Amino acid sequence: MSARRPFDSLQFAKSGESLSGSLRVEELPRLSDSLRPDDVAVQYRLVGVKASGRPALRLQVTAKVWLTCQRCMTRYAELLELDSVLPVARNEAELLRWEALDPLLDALVADPALDLAALVEDEILLGIPLVPMHAEGDCDPDGLALMNEH
Repeated sequence: MSARRPFDSLQFAKSGESLSGSLRVEELPRLSDSLRPDDVAVQYRLVGVKASGRPALRLQVTAKVWLTCQRCMTRYAELLELDSVLPVARNEAELLRWEALDPLLDALVADPALDLAALVEDEILLGIPLVPMHAEGDCDPDGLALMNEH
């Protein structure tokens, strides 16, 4: 099974199968500002699992994204290592019942033609810090000097 070919998310979740590979920058258009073509591709692993008795997809993603530090306004690389378990509801009604029991539940409605590249892209976008910043003490001194001039 390939990430480039859509597949049934509920069947995959129930099957316990796994799928791993990489996606190239051009396969993730919403991340074009955060990825560089010369960087290593985004790595993923998808496994069908049970979560609280529900069929689920466990998605692990490793990606290096380029962000602009909001402290010094310079670009820096941030390594994202994401691990999500997404229960798969049969339909909207089932998802609404689950959310009524757990309003913080992050789940999907079954999709007979799930686009794995889009799912990976969604998870990366959700994993990017809201206010990206270098680690304390790692800011570019030239960028800080420019910020202090204003």
